[in-house]
Amino acid sequence: MTAVEIADLNSGYLTHGTGLLVSILLRYPEIGTISCCNEQQTLVLKFLISKEYDFEPLKNKLLLALELFNQFEGRKISVCSIEQHKQQEVDLLVITRDLKSITKNEINLIVEFLKSNIGKQLIVEQGNLSEEEILLQEDVINHMLTVIKANGTDKSFTALREDGRVLVFNS
Repeated sequence: MTAVEIADLNSGYLTHGTGLLVSILLRYPEIGTISCCNEQQTLVLKFLISKEYDFEPLKNKLLLALELFNQFEGRKISVCSIEQHKQQEVDLLVITRDLKSITKNEINLIVEFLKSNIGKQLIVEQGNLSEEEILLQEDVINHMLTVIKANGTDKSFTALREDGRVLVFNS
């Protein structure tokens, strides 16, 4: 059961921040964990990657791609960091972006960049959304980002996948 089945996104049960996180995880099975941080007003995307990849060249290429993308779109980035957190069996690739300038298209760019540059090393949960559901989630992501850009977020949340479900926690 997904969180969307539990509560309607317009019901007030989910805030814009939690709705954004749930929709991003539903739309992008490549993202393992996502956080929305109210102190820094940032979005933190965490990807699980097996050990066989070269971090520094990947980081440099992705930073350049994000810089060029945002420059082309006419946006200024205030927060953009890419870190590697080594774990025992897999590594975490952590991308932190400010909520004011990130867009759904940029999230899509990040995911597609990682898929094409890391390939099978990127650990992906099996996604089962239909094309119609993918488009719905993209609309929800755009709407939630617009609201959050205008108002900010007053709480911090983390969403993660577990046994085919999306779980959201207050941070």
